[in-house]
Amino acid sequence: MNAGSNIRRGYVDVADRQCHYRSAGEATLPTLLLLHQSPSSSAMYEPLMNQLQDRYYILAPDTPGFGNSDALPVPAAELNIADYARAIHGFCAALDVARCHVFGHHTGAAIAVQLESDFPGTAISMALSGPTLLSEEQKQGLPALASPFPLSADGAHLQAMWQRLREKDPEAPLALSQRELLSAFSCGESYQASYNAVARQDFADQLASLACPVLAFAGGEDPLRASVEPTLQRLREGHKLVAPKDQRTYICERQAGWLGEALHAFFNGEGK
Repeated sequence: MNAGSNIRRGYVDVADRQCHYRSAGEATLPTLLLLHQSPSSSAMYEPLMNQLQDRYYILAPDTPGFGNSDALPVPAAELNIADYARAIHGFCAALDVARCHVFGHHTGAAIAVQLESDFPGTAISMALSGPTLLSEEQKQGLPALASPFPLSADGAHLQAMWQRLREKDPEAPLALSQRELLSAFSCGESYQASYNAVARQDFADQLASLACPVLAFAGGEDPLRASVEPTLQRLREGHKLVAPKDQRTYICERQAGWLGEALHAFFNGEGK
């Protein structure tokens, strides 16, 4: 359901840094916070925002260091998911949002869980796409998936990044892959820093601490699909959503209509 796009963009100051965000919907509606994956930005949520803008006041910040948000004043090698969660909590406070529904995809799922773990009561309910409950092998290999490519005069680094991103979803629209390519280079060292932070997060224990209802799912070909069942087992009030079997990393863009209806059913209490 939507009546045409009405997505707005703005900045707020958070701890002496500027945070860029997209918003949609009327402020009188229930608030929905959208947290994006790396190395993307809030741009990935525009299709979903168009689907839900009549039902929610939607806030989609660019994680610090991504999109148009300033990086955090912490050395990249020392960044933790807690640093991102603290910044997102500051973003919400700057906009007078005390409680909201929260949806996070991949890295955004990691931040969502940390946010509620560190600031209990922020999330009325939460949905996680591709929850980052990783095996030790996955944790060790994750940073390499975001390793930088040395600049090359012949542009070989561009081709290498393009191939990396196309491998995430070979069927993704080319324009989507191009958007992600630009994001991957513009965020610089924040790309690998965020992956390192995910690998260090104590995600399992944080899941067990969550008191709010949590919906967990992943596309049938998402590399994090195996994390869904173990995630549900650790939650106090976990709910499972069966996602399309052919979807991968870009389910939020490619299945925005399906996802919008599924999220609304859960947040509205119909799926609990």
